[in-house]
Amino acid sequence: MMSLFIKSKRPEKVIDESVLADAFVKAVKERLVRCLLKSVREVPVIVPVSNVHSPNGRDWLLAAGEGYQIRDMAHLQAKLLKGMLVDLALEFSISATDEGQFCLSVLLDESQSLIETVIRVTDRVIGDLPEELSTGGYEPLQAAYLNTSSRYLAKELNDYLTESPRLTEALTRLEGLKGPHLVSAGGSLKSILDKKLQKDKPVLFNDLYTRDTTNTFDKEAQ
Repeated sequence: MMSLFIKSKRPEKVIDESVLADAFVKAVKERLVRCLLKSVREVPVIVPVSNVHSPNGRDWLLAAGEGYQIRDMAHLQAKLLKGMLVDLALEFSISATDEGQFCLSVLLDESQSLIETVIRVTDRVIGDLPEELSTGGYEPLQAAYLNTSSRYLAKELNDYLTESPRLTEALTRLEGLKGPHLVSAGGSLKSILDKKLQKDKPVLFNDLYTRDTTNTFDKEAQ
């Protein structure tokens, strides 16, 4: 009897490995940007007027108005860095593995440049806020600041991570090691990541570093 299921004579589709790998890296980068934006949004830059002062008795205010105060992001760096570390660990489920801890180390290594980017953008956003908002109270000013800073920062952070991709690459490798939920099409995605991210290199994350005396960490991992 002739089979009702005749095998197609069309050639099987070949998976474009570069497209899959690039899409995976792009998805990780988008999550990273959202994570960093969340950390920035949670830093209290524009706050209601309060009688509570910082431990050293100074609020480091850029400006104050009816019902609000604008703090200087440059003096909130510790809070920003702590938020980045905590949010990154939560977003990417970073645990006490070598790969996970390495991602946090890369973030620390990149933190000064990231924080400088955030401070620069925050100062520009505050300077660009419409003058009429200065008399509108806390809530309208806070809403305008958050909306504008998110747009500005999304672009700046994307540009920064394109020029300095080490953190994105480290997180991509971490995501690629997480298990069977990423394996599809007969293991194709896993094999792509192994090759693309050089999983089997003898030196862990060797290619994420270049010789630079400003780096906090050594290139050779012993």
